[in-house]
This record gives sequence, C-alpha cells and structure tokens, in this order.
Amino acid sequence: MGGSTTRNKTRGGDKTQSGRAQGGLRCGLEIHQQLNTGKLFCRCPTTISDGKPDFVFSRTLRALAGETGQVDRAAQHEASKAKRFTYHSYAENCCLVEMDEEPPHPMNEQALLAALQTARLLDAHILDEISVMRKTVIDGSNTSGFQRTALIALGGELREEAVRIQTICLEEDAAKIVSRREHEDVYNLSRLGIPLIEIATEPDITSPEQAQRAAAELGMLLRSTGACKRGLGTIRQDVNISVTGGARVEIKGAQDLKLIPTIIENEMARQTALIAIAEELGARAPILPPPPKNVSAQFAQTRCAFIKRGLARGAALIGLALPGFAGLLGRELAPGHRLGTELAGYAKSFGFGGLIHSDEDLKKYAFTAEEVAATKKVLGVKRHDAFLLFLGEPERINDLLAFLLLPRIERLRHGVPQEVRKAEANGTSTFLRPMPGAARMYPETDIPTITPPKSFAVPKPLAEQRAALVKRHKITEQQASRLLRQGWDLDAFVKRYPSLGAAFLTTTLLDAPKELRKRYKRELDLTTHEDALHTILEHAEKGTIAKDAVIDLLADVADGRAPDISRYATVDEATITAAVQRALRADPTAPVPALMGVIMKELRGRASGKEVMRILKELKNAGTTQ
Repeated sequence: MGGSTTRNKTRGGDKTQSGRAQGGLRCGLEIHQQLNTGKLFCRCPTTISDGKPDFVFSRTLRALAGETGQVDRAAQHEASKAKRFTYHSYAENCCLVEMDEEPPHPMNEQALLAALQTARLLDAHILDEISVMRKTVIDGSNTSGFQRTALIALGGELREEAVRIQTICLEEDAAKIVSRREHEDVYNLSRLGIPLIEIATEPDITSPEQAQRAAAELGMLLRSTGACKRGLGTIRQDVNISVTGGARVEIKGAQDLKLIPTIIENEMARQTALIAIAEELGARAPILPPPPKNVSAQFAQTRCAFIKRGLARGAALIGLALPGFAGLLGRELAPGHRLGTELAGYAKSFGFGGLIHSDEDLKKYAFTAEEVAATKKVLGVKRHDAFLLFLGEPERINDLLAFLLLPRIERLRHGVPQEVRKAEANGTSTFLRPMPGAARMYPETDIPTITPPKSFAVPKPLAEQRAALVKRHKITEQQASRLLRQGWDLDAFVKRYPSLGAAFLTTTLLDAPKELRKRYKRELDLTTHEDALHTILEHAEKGTIAKDAVIDLLADVADGRAPDISRYATVDEATITAAVQRALRADPTAPVPALMGVIMKELRGRASGKEVMRILKELKNAGTTQ
C-alpha cells in the first residue's frame, strides 16, 4: 500500500468527519471487475453454470517455493489443512485449460484492450512489455495451484477523490466454491478463468464515506469500457485498512457498496479494541498457555447434544487454559463480534465448526456446574484465567493449535496482526488466511511476453458520458449516474425501442426491481435476465402488450417462468370503453383516481393508463354511462 506518486488535491478525503481521520485511518481499495469477453486464456464463454456437472474430478495441492526461493506463508497455511478438492466441470464453459490438462492459450485480446482502456482513463503508465506471472494459490480455487496475473500499468489517479492508483492488473478469476467440509472443498469450474481487471489504490482514503465513493467511481469507470459483466458477484471490492497503532488488514469480498462504510467502521473498532486488549495483557503479564488437555471424561454424561454425538463417533473434547485472560474473550471488538468470536473464526477457517470459550453463557450448551468445575480443575484454570474447548479429532485439534491458534493468541499481546479476512453480510469480518507476501509469485513460462499496442480507442470520461445522457434523453443526472453504474446502455435501448421513450425505459431499467418488491414481494436482477427483458419490451414496442404490463410480466420471470404474453395482450377501444362504463355505473360520483384504480384492476395491464384516462374523461365529461 505504499507509493510516492504526486497527486493533485481535488475532493479528497473527509478529514473532519466524525474524527475518523484523527484516528489514523489509512485505507486503500482493490477493485476486481469480471469481463464479458470470453475467458482469459482459453476460448470458453464467461457464462456461469450451476446445474448438474458434466464432469467431476478431484485433486490435492501442495505449496511450492516462489521466485524468491521461499514458500509463501499463506500457501503454507492452506497446505496445513490437508484438504482434498473436488471440481464440477461443464462442457458449455469449461475445457482442458480449466482442468490444468492443457497449456493456456494466448491472452484474450478484448480483455487486454479493456485493461489498457482502464489504464488510460486513469492516466496510468502502461508498461512497455507485459509479463504474465503465477501467483501461488492452493486453497483449491485454482486447479493448477496458481492464479495467472499480469501487471498492465502503474500509477494514475482517481481525480474525483484524489486517490492515487498503485497498480492495474489483468488476471483470471478463481473457481466458485460450492461447499466446504472438514477434509474436502467442492468447487464449480465455470467461473475459473473469467478475466478480472484489478485496480489497487494507494492508502489515500481517510474516511469510510470516501471509500464508498471511490469504489463507486472506479466501478463506473470500469463499466465505461463496455466489456464488463453485470449482475451480483461480477464486481468485488477488497478493502485494506489500518489505524494508528494497528496493522494493514485486507478484507475481501465486499460486494455491496452500501456495506463498505460499515465494514471499515467495524474494522477500525476491531483494531482499536485489539490494541486495548494488548495493552491490558501487557499490564496483566500473563504466562503462555500450558499444553492442551483431553477433558472428554469430564463430559461423559453431558446433556449437550452435539458434544454427546461427537464423543459417540470417536471425537475428543480438548481444553486449553488461557492464563490471565478472564473476561477478555467476551470483550466486544465490533457490534456482535467478540474476541471469542474472533478466535472461533480462526478455528472455522481450519475446518472446525467453531469453539467454546469460558466467557460465554455456558448454560446454553446445557453444561452443568459440575462439568465446568471439573474442566477448570483438569486444565488448572484459576480466577483470572479463561479456557477454550474444541471438539474433533485430537490430531486435527493439535494442528489447529500449533499452526494457527496458539500463534494468534500469542499475537494478542502485540496488537493487530497483518492478515486477510472475509467480509460478512453484517459488516463484520472473519479470518481467512495470513497476509501473503512476494514469495507466492513466479513467472508463467507458457505465455510469451506481450507488447501492448501504442494506440487504441478510449471511451469518453464518465463526466462526459453522464452529461451526454442527460442532454440527449432529458433524464436527471442521478438517473444517468445510476444507469452508468449499473452498466445499462440507454442509447441502445432507445434505438431498439423508440416508441417506448427514454423516460419509460430509464424507469424500467432502474426501478423495476423495486416495483417488483413492492407489488409482488419478488426479487429480480434484470442484468441476469436481460433476454427476458428484451422479449417483454419487444412486445411493448409492437403494441401487443401495454407498457403497464411490463412489471407484471417481469414478475413471471422473477418466479422462474417464461413471461406469459397472452395474459396481457392489449384490448381494443371497445373493451376499454365497456370497462369504463361499468365503473361509472357502479359509482358515478367517484373521483377519477378511484375510478382509474377500479378500471385498471379489471383490465389487468392489458391497456395503457393513458388510453384509459382519455376514455374515462370523455365519458365522464359527457355524462355517459351506457
């Protein structure tokens, strides 16, 4: 996250907001955007399959030394889990390259062009020669045990937020996790190899709000290339965070921009709390934990169901005393996230279901006072001490303690460790792996060095695109920004459906999902159902359905059905007139809005509201109900 590129101050950080900058927040982003150009090193499409696989195979992976001659610590951590990996492969979007049974093909030229365009839009320095590297990854997400990545450009700036750009890379996406078990992970290969543009910024961000804005601007800039995939999961934000006295922590997988400020605030709170715990441990001067002990016998008659099941199948209950830790395991690091939760996250990363700690309400596990007292006696726990319990194979528990948990407990005395964490849906984070280093990189020998073109077309800057949309289609600046952010090409829609008009198309693209939630309590991502959307809009353009029926037909799509056009076929003027007359006869004095509601309900989207209103006003003014 270092760097020395000079930057011009424009909008920049929010150094007076809530005192956050005074807390020493340093924050950088890593934006990963999938491209819809075909896969990076083969000719398979970038579609994602989730059905029954056509092929299934398994692998085991081991850590190798990188270019420095050392084995990366993150790779060592993954290797210590000794897992087997099973892969689901699909004939429509996977080939021998994904299976690591065939060398990579030449780099996808469209993907390279999109990365070069991104670099030019950010005023970054494009390298004269591009070399593909291998990045050791043995968590099973790559069948080869490495990810191919290429450095495209250095430097540059996101001027809107005065945030310097560190690097721009082009790399292949990893396989998609299907399930995790203690000894096996299952992956879906259809995502493996999809091109990703990675933009890494310098740690110039000084507030959670600035991070959110910068991520949004970078996302819009990427989509301006026209090469990006759209929809949930196609863009991911990793956030690098540190506070004064803390350390750099990378939080991966923030998919929702709205969650970024919460993630940063919670990480700031977590680091601040860990610094305070380190100071308190320094004052207490606790001794190192003694060796763990088997306390299975103390729970031979336990009423705790999951411990009873575990002991019955041959697992052991292992206890670990923590001298001087009384009260600390229940200390809150962030809302709903305590130190005990933190340590349980390390156990889960190793394949365990979690752990039990003495600061919890042990009654929720149906532990008796006698069981707790007997456990404390075996472990030698005194009044100022705490303890942890682990259920599993003794050898696996010993590995967890030796490789991960005991070093982490020791590190509590020194504050915040550098590590990689996973963003959770509530804005907290859990441990993923140690922070990788340079030892994981080594050259890709199957792909020759690439000389990028000197000249190529570059899309217009975002500000110009926004202004042009507002001027051309008479929409608001906010609507133009949302269209660009979501990757919708309004010009193409207006050209394809001219009679529907820019206003209606804009409202449909931006607000249809919200309207579906309101009317039908349904969720629909239009970007992943664009074919169905075009089918519906084509009928509206031809006049075979009314524009008012578009939302109703999208509800069919949200339910997983093909849109039933016949249910909403437009009716003729005589049918509309008859419906209006019936409403007037039923309540001649009713106001127009009430009458419109009755009539539109009867016609069920088979007539435009504009046409119904015209006929209603004519008959009402004429006093005609026959």
